[in-house]
Amino acid sequence: ARPPGGSEDTEAAVARLIVEALLGAAASCRLDDVSYALHMEVLAALTVCLSAQLFSELSASVPLPTVTAALGAPPPLAEALVARLLKLYIDQPPRPANPEGRLLGSIGSMLWLPLQVIASFFRAQEPPVELADRSLQVLLLLTQHLPPALFPDPMLSNHFLAALRCVGDADSACGSGAEAEEGRARQGAGFSVRRLHDALCARLPEEATLVLLYLLLHGNRELLDHALSRSDPDALLLPLLRTLAGMLSPACRLRTSRVYMLLIILLMLSQDGGFVSTAHAVMLPTVPWFKERLLHDISVGSLLVVVLVRTTQYNLSRLQDLYVQTNCLAALANMAPCFKRIHPYAARSLVTLYDVLARRFQKLEARRAHASPVELADSEELSDEALGSAADFLRMALEVLNVALAAQAGLQQNEHLVYAILERQRVFAPLRGHELFWDLIENVFRVIDHFGAGLSGQGPASTKESPLQLDKDSDRRTPPLPTTARSSSGSDGVWSVDLVLAHIGEASRSWKADSLEHVPDPRFTYEQESAPEEFFTPYIWSLVRDRSGLVWDPLRVVLLAEELDDEPADALPALLQGVDVVEDVDEHATAPGPPA
Repeated sequence: ARPPGGSEDTEAAVARLIVEALLGAAASCRLDDVSYALHMEVLAALTVCLSAQLFSELSASVPLPTVTAALGAPPPLAEALVARLLKLYIDQPPRPANPEGRLLGSIGSMLWLPLQVIASFFRAQEPPVELADRSLQVLLLLTQHLPPALFPDPMLSNHFLAALRCVGDADSACGSGAEAEEGRARQGAGFSVRRLHDALCARLPEEATLVLLYLLLHGNRELLDHALSRSDPDALLLPLLRTLAGMLSPACRLRTSRVYMLLIILLMLSQDGGFVSTAHAVMLPTVPWFKERLLHDISVGSLLVVVLVRTTQYNLSRLQDLYVQTNCLAALANMAPCFKRIHPYAARSLVTLYDVLARRFQKLEARRAHASPVELADSEELSDEALGSAADFLRMALEVLNVALAAQAGLQQNEHLVYAILERQRVFAPLRGHELFWDLIENVFRVIDHFGAGLSGQGPASTKESPLQLDKDSDRRTPPLPTTARSSSGSDGVWSVDLVLAHIGEASRSWKADSLEHVPDPRFTYEQESAPEEFFTPYIWSLVRDRSGLVWDPLRVVLLAEELDDEPADALPALLQGVDVVEDVDEHATAPGPPA
């Protein structure tokens, strides 16, 4: 090794040499059955070099020479390595059937055998990590936002993250001119955004893939445009929705950070009206994984509405997380102008959501009215901030209904939403005159007046009970007619569902959207926090810790201290109490599937 030069001390110089050698090997070494294990160990060594972050707080000004050397790599090397890691992730190269025998006499065996000896004292029950998995983990660690404590200059940027944002097809790249051509050359001619999109969809909902999808949607314009323009939005949405719905099950161990990632991605996708419209055009004959009720002939867009509403209700009863609540309602608000032929269950879910939020607001307002000054001062639940949040969420739910009713698609194509409002019109009455909501609720009652006029002799707006009632023993709604009206089918007192929908369709011909007071579309866009490393760096490291096949002593880990506090002190075998990191290896496994 060359001696340290300039003002660098020996430790920093040696760290830079080691890290540069590992980065170069990972970016340029040829992959075949013989070198597969070498690639695994190079990436494992890079993970260990970066894991110095685990042993200090992000805000601590502790020198981390290996981390600084890795995240401060020059742009050409960063671009080449990002392209290589993405290619390994896309190609999913299988593990050789017998890597140990082929490595005898090679350099790779020197790296393989020592770790194998150490790992023989304890065996992991999970399948061993594949090269594609480790490539993705290293990619996420390298593309993290630069910790300010290590890189105090705000003008510095992570070249790996910049390279990830610029990857694209061979005929496109970030920028133009000589630099763009050099970037395409380092990236390689065989890269395909379509294949990357397909690989992401195939591996969802793995958490590491979720983070990669977020980074690409947020920063890579070409991947975002490709995802939004595809005619199969279900390929991307269904794994996300299935995971989100499954996490709401009582039997599932809820991980809040994972819910955040799912909702952020859904919010970013909901910002594009074309994508939402395409989602409403893709029909699903059934949704077998949705356990609450049978759903038949539902569009992907309607299913998205159902899952978002279900998540909001779960959050109200269990999590009470303002971030979850805001993102769910923001995504629904973005989708509202594009509602088209919304499913009956989705339409009823939207009205139910309003009802739940309205009841919570009224209950909180009543408790505040009867509370003493001491109770108001001591209770966070009764604070002005709590009431303001409840009012904001309720108004957002009303805006979703208002924008959907005034949408360009027209009520002719959303007759089930009108039906749901007529069916439960009584839930809108209590707040009709409230100073915070009267304008939005008045629009709802204009719809009720117009479409319900033929269903009730006195007009629906003046009745105490809805003229539409739900038969509790079935999903068939039977709206009874008043004594002054009869169904055209000849049966006294009862209208069928089909007749009510036909009435709504007929009434929609004379409906004018300008009958409603104008409500601006409440468009919401995702904006990254000013210090994203505070969330993403610990989150990524928690994923690497759980699925990298490497084991760190939890007693020495600081970055994940809050998560590790609940783990028993004897979670690590006695042999490892003095070891920071070691790799779990299954020497007999042959090409297992990806870890769960």
